[in-house]
Amino acid sequence: MAEPIISAENLSKRYRIHQTTGPGWHRNQRVLVEDITRIANQLRRRDYSEKRVTFWALKDVSFDAREGDVVGIIGRNGAGKSTLLKLLGRVTEPTSGRAIIYGRVGALLEVGTGFHSELTGRENVFVSGAIIGMSRAEIKSKFDEIVAFSGVEKFLDTPVKRFSSGMEVRLAFSVAVHLNPQVLLVDEVLSVGDASFQQKSLQKIKDVSENGGTIIFISHNMTTVSSICTQALVLEHGKVAFPLGRVSEAISYYLSDVEQGQKIRMEEGRQRMTSGNIKISGFNIQGSDGVILETLTSGLPVTFQIEYQAEHSKPIKDICFSILIKTFKGDVIANLNSQAALGSHKLPRDHGQVTCTVGKFPIMPGNISISLLIEQMGQVVDKIDDVFIGNVDAGGHSENEMSREHEGWVLIEHGWSVNSDG
Repeated sequence: MAEPIISAENLSKRYRIHQTTGPGWHRNQRVLVEDITRIANQLRRRDYSEKRVTFWALKDVSFDAREGDVVGIIGRNGAGKSTLLKLLGRVTEPTSGRAIIYGRVGALLEVGTGFHSELTGRENVFVSGAIIGMSRAEIKSKFDEIVAFSGVEKFLDTPVKRFSSGMEVRLAFSVAVHLNPQVLLVDEVLSVGDASFQQKSLQKIKDVSENGGTIIFISHNMTTVSSICTQALVLEHGKVAFPLGRVSEAISYYLSDVEQGQKIRMEEGRQRMTSGNIKISGFNIQGSDGVILETLTSGLPVTFQIEYQAEHSKPIKDICFSILIKTFKGDVIANLNSQAALGSHKLPRDHGQVTCTVGKFPIMPGNISISLLIEQMGQVVDKIDDVFIGNVDAGGHSENEMSREHEGWVLIEHGWSVNSDG
C-alpha cells in the first residue's frame, strides 16, 4: 500500500475560554452608560471573579489519506471539522498530536483566507502563490487560467475589500486549485458560490484527485459528499465517531445521528410550554429525496414533518400547527401556519403526522433556528423552542441574490397535508 500523503496522529486542540462573573454582570443589559459604570465599580471593589473554562475543539483525531483520496469530513455544527482543517493547513498549532503532510498545500478554509483586503485581486493572486512556494514565473503561467475560471476579470484591479463574498470565494478557490497543490483542503465555503460555480468547482476537485492530488473536503451536503468523496469520517464533539471508511456507511451514521439529535432537542423541550392534552411527539426536516437534513439550502425543496400525540381519543379539531423560523438572534422571520389548510380538518385521533412542504426555501444563507407551536381554538397547547438549530447554505442562488439579506418578515409559499396512516 502506498505511503500516506497526510497522516494525522492524535491531533488535539484545546482552547481556554475566559468568563467573568460577579455582581452586576447581566448579559441582557445593553445600556452603555450602565455597563461602563458597572465595570468601573467592579474594578474598584474587585468583587468579580474570572473563570477559565477548558474546551477541547478537537481530541485525539487520527487518520491517513493517500494519493488520489478525497476524504469527506462530516459532522454537526461545532463538531470540530473546521478546526481539523486549520490544523492541517497550519493556520493554528495543535495542543497535542501532529499532522504530517507531504507536498504543496492549497487551502480554502473560509472567505478571505490568505487574502489581504487592501490588495487588489491581481496582487492577491501573486501573494497567495508566493505563500505556498511558487515562483513568479509559475504564477504568471497560470494567471490567465485562474482569472478565467474565477470570472472576476472586470474587478481584477479592485481591492478585495470591495468584492462580494461570492467573488472572493471564486477567486480564492481558483487560486487554490490552479497552483498545482498536492494537497487541497476545502471547507464548506463553496456553499457561498452560485449553482454554476459550485458545479464547476466540484468538477475541478475531481480533476485534482484524478491527477493524484489528495483532498480533504468538508460539507453538510451529503449528496455532494457521496458524489465526490472516496472515503469519509464523522466527527462528534471533537472526536472521531465513525472512523475513516466507506462513504455510504459514514453518511448513514451521520444522518441517523442528526435524526436522533432532533429527537433529543425535542425531548429536552427547551422552554417547552404545554397543557398536556396534545403534544408534539416527533419532528424532522427532509430534502426532496427524503434524506434527513441538518443544513437547509436556499432555493431547494424542503419538507417539515410533525408528529403529535393526544392524551384522549376525542376527535381532534380546530388545531393549528406553526413552524416558526428565526434568525440566530431569535427574531422570527417566517411562520408556516396550517390554519388555512387544516383549520377545519379533523385530524386522526390519539396520534398522527402532518407535513408542511415548501417548493423553494427562500431564506438567505446564515444560521437559523426553528420552533414549533400547536394551538387549539386559539389557545397554545404545546410549544417547543429551538427544536432545530442549524444553517442555510446558498445553494442555487445567484451572487446578486446572495448579497442581499432579508430584513423583517419573509413570505414562504407552502402547503400542508395530513398523513392518512396517522
